[in-house]
Amino acid sequence: MKLQKRFVLTSKEDLIKDARLRRILTLTALFSAVIVPLINDGVIYTLVEFTASDVAVLPLNYVLRYIVVITRYLCVFVSFAAVITGIYHYGYKTFKTPAVILFCGSIVKYMFAQFGSYVFCYEQGYIYTAEVTDAAAVIFNYFFLAVFDLIKNVALVIICCRFAKKARENGLPDESAKPEKIRLFKLISASLNKSNQFFGFCLFAACIHMAYEILSNFFSVTLFQLLTDGLPETGLDYAALLSGYALIIPFCTVGFVICCTLCLYFSYFKPAKRL
Repeated sequence: MKLQKRFVLTSKEDLIKDARLRRILTLTALFSAVIVPLINDGVIYTLVEFTASDVAVLPLNYVLRYIVVITRYLCVFVSFAAVITGIYHYGYKTFKTPAVILFCGSIVKYMFAQFGSYVFCYEQGYIYTAEVTDAAAVIFNYFFLAVFDLIKNVALVIICCRFAKKARENGLPDESAKPEKIRLFKLISASLNKSNQFFGFCLFAACIHMAYEILSNFFSVTLFQLLTDGLPETGLDYAALLSGYALIIPFCTVGFVICCTLCLYFSYFKPAKRL
């Protein structure tokens, strides 16, 4: 006997709310995965290279470097929040726009923003490459990072789809009861509760991105340093070699909190289900 689907009543107001949530998630993914990385890794990072050789603006150079790194992590986890919320509430097949934008962002970030910045700085003389083989290695490095980031994002979406499918089979909780006032600290506290349905999604996203950062840093930076300079000889050499890993865990932890909080916040805009 074929089971009948539940009859769901919808109103015009619910359709408007639903369309608004889809628009919010799409724009969030677009800005965090494409537009802001273009500015951050393209324009601002070019300023980093421009100010690197000028002692007079060296403090500005340090500030810009931290802005670039912090913005990169923010963009990653904000885009994750948009994709996870979309997959959880709608599924990939019915609402794939944020995920597709995330995939495009991998190419835009490395092949257009970062590589474009490198080409501009090279032509202007801010970066000097002695040999053709060095330039080829740089091109391969950006291509490798773009493909590796794309693989990471595809794996994230696939596994999140499986998580969401199990959640829908068990019955999605109603997240539409938006409080009269959204207080930031209460929202963060609620999002970090293990009963929050997004906790597992965001924890997985943070872990997979942490692994990606460690591996990409090793293959794109550390390995080249080891091949060029050999093994470190002093404690300062080891410290310099490992300095690129120091911020990965703290930044991914903060990113996990941001991702959880945004997922719960976005869900407040989901219209209630009416039986």
